[in-house]
Amino acid sequence: MPADSREAPVTDVGPGAPESPTPSGDGRPEASYAQVIAAFGDVTEALNDLHDLDDLLRLVARRICELVGVQRCSLYLREERSRLYRGQVGHWRTNIDEGVKRLTSGGPGDAFTREIVQTKAPVVVQNARTDPRPIRSTMRTWEVRSMMGVPMVLQGDVVGIVYLDDHDRPRRYSPADEAIASAFADLAAAAISQAKLTADLRDRLSTVAKQNAMMRRVAVVDDKLTELVLEGRNMREIAEAISQLTGKPCAIHGDDDRTLAVGRSPGDPDGLVPRLLQTGVREHPEVRSALDGLTDNRPAVVGPIPYAGVHNRFLVAPVATAEDHWGHLVLLEHQSRLTNFDLLVARRAATIIAWEMSAERRAAQSEWNVRGALAGELVRGNRDTAALERRAEHVGMRIDEPHVLCLVTTTRGSDTTLPDARTVAEALSPGHAGPAPLATGVTEGVAVILPVPDDEDGVTGLERLKARCDVALHDLAPRGRLLAGISTVCRGSDDYPGAFEQAVQVVRCLETYSTGDGHAVLSATDLGAGRLFLSTSNAEEATRFVGETLGGMLEDRSADELLRTLQEFFRADRSVRRSSQAMGVHENTIRYRLARVEDLTGLAVSTDSDDQFSVQLALLILRLQGRLGDLGATATEGRRQRSAGR
Repeated sequence: MPADSREAPVTDVGPGAPESPTPSGDGRPEASYAQVIAAFGDVTEALNDLHDLDDLLRLVARRICELVGVQRCSLYLREERSRLYRGQVGHWRTNIDEGVKRLTSGGPGDAFTREIVQTKAPVVVQNARTDPRPIRSTMRTWEVRSMMGVPMVLQGDVVGIVYLDDHDRPRRYSPADEAIASAFADLAAAAISQAKLTADLRDRLSTVAKQNAMMRRVAVVDDKLTELVLEGRNMREIAEAISQLTGKPCAIHGDDDRTLAVGRSPGDPDGLVPRLLQTGVREHPEVRSALDGLTDNRPAVVGPIPYAGVHNRFLVAPVATAEDHWGHLVLLEHQSRLTNFDLLVARRAATIIAWEMSAERRAAQSEWNVRGALAGELVRGNRDTAALERRAEHVGMRIDEPHVLCLVTTTRGSDTTLPDARTVAEALSPGHAGPAPLATGVTEGVAVILPVPDDEDGVTGLERLKARCDVALHDLAPRGRLLAGISTVCRGSDDYPGAFEQAVQVVRCLETYSTGDGHAVLSATDLGAGRLFLSTSNAEEATRFVGETLGGMLEDRSADELLRTLQEFFRADRSVRRSSQAMGVHENTIRYRLARVEDLTGLAVSTDSDDQFSVQLALLILRLQGRLGDLGATATEGRRQRSAGR
């Protein structure tokens, strides 16, 4: 038998035969050739009806058995890569296809098959048990006694082989048998070649049809996604549309892996969402390694990675343009396998999202440039008030509404990096909807124009704004030191140049007198008229002034109590009654303490306005130096108490 037993069971053989050898032929080749033509006619007719190649091969095997008068046949076709012959179908009284498909002929030791291929003519083995040419183990397995191998020749090339036998019965094959079998095998080779060509064409047409159908679906997807973008839909709506189109959960992540939007697959009761890029999963070494392997901004499949808790496959598509990388779009393989359609949808959606984000960034940058230019002109001063008002209205600002100018900067010689103007403005932006603050870079730092919030619960809008600035400074430089000076309220375009000078003076005071390591926020209102004096003095002069003004009071054991009393007295507009209410003591206690101050300093703090100004200025210096606590917090508490007293 021809099959190589070391690769598979080996060549098939045909069914049984009579106990005595079959006659060698009846001498009527003309009639036999007519039968060949008739049988081939059946085969060619079947080409139009049979779409499965195995069905056609079974018909060929059956017809050649009938023509030669044998019971068993196995048909092999050549594999182009290995040049061996692989079993395809068999014909016998029982179904032997499964056994035949496991066989391979033409391998080492199969001299029988090699002789068929070399001679391109039928080869007969009269006694398979003693003939050395076939593989004897295969002959025994298939109980072959006599066998004929017939080549299927097409254009001078052996494209297949037909093996015929009568199972465990000997048989003599006549020259007429060989001629008939060879003629039909050659005709069948042409028919099989045509069938394979037709099948290939059908496959190609089917592939093209599938591709066209997919392209039509992708075109619908493209139209749908483009429509969503043009309608200004948000990321969540886009993610939900992708999930509906693919039937798979979807997530869109920013370039910092932060989840921007999630879309759940329709009808999914579990509500699964892709967690590949979520914190705790993406940090796993195997997941990180898989993600790092994504290159060239091309979609790729990641997972499953069971040890990292990633039990599904994920399609990861970069949201990127040629210039920018915005993040990733992730599809979860759930309920159905990932397909080429999913790949096309993910790639197209990621591209559209990237274009939209790039367009939004360009628009935002353009608007930011307009806002920055307006802030710069307000700070520097522009006499064309009407033009400024029109430009301010264009960016959503009313110049006649109350605003302040906040100057954010670092101390001289500090290693703290001051963020750019846009970052500072975003940090100072109020949490509610509305136009972002105007900001521009200046020599001294970043100047930001902020709307003054309304007073609430006894706290002025200016105090609330200072609190917001303090939080923003910590966000901008958690471990550094930033200073913020806030001007008085501006109510017109002509106020901003002066407001900028006020903010510069406040920052100068903070840098000169504030000795702390943390951030500092102060307003021109907190400094009052003393701002003019303090901004032009140095720390040594100020310290000397405090000593000359308050004198021995600072060394008295009740100095802290007296200093607090002075602060409340001036905050209460020199009212003894309101001071006593704020401090929770009797009015006579306030009078006693004031008298004590006068004794220790020689200043008439209760009655003389010049002495009162000197003491207030000395207290202000102490506050800036941090010796009287936080100025803003103390001022806020005092105003609350005075409001309650009224």
